[in-house]
Amino acid sequence: MNLYKAHIIHPHTNVPLIVYFNESDGFVSFERDEKVLQAIYSMKSDLMQSKSFQASLKRASHLCQTQYPLDTMEEVQEFLSKIGLDLKDIEFEQVYVH
Repeated sequence: MNLYKAHIIHPHTNVPLIVYFNESDGFVSFERDEKVLQAIYSMKSDLMQSKSFQASLKRASHLCQTQYPLDTMEEVQEFLSKIGLDLKDIEFEQVYVH
């Protein structure tokens, strides 16, 4: 399995996400970056009370429920660019799965 991941901040929701690209199966998926969220909460405890941030988390959760069919890293980069991410800020690293 060729699996890659990158950490991003979603440009519309400002929610930290992990992007996974499974090159073997040809799909991209997203997951909320819970470690970063916990760090943010500990530094800014009033953020959890913010209704707009809670709405952003909900939108990010909906995004995470879908796998997006993309076959190549070039397609992944084009997709991420279309949602508003600056590709210079994204660094994919290969994940080794036993």
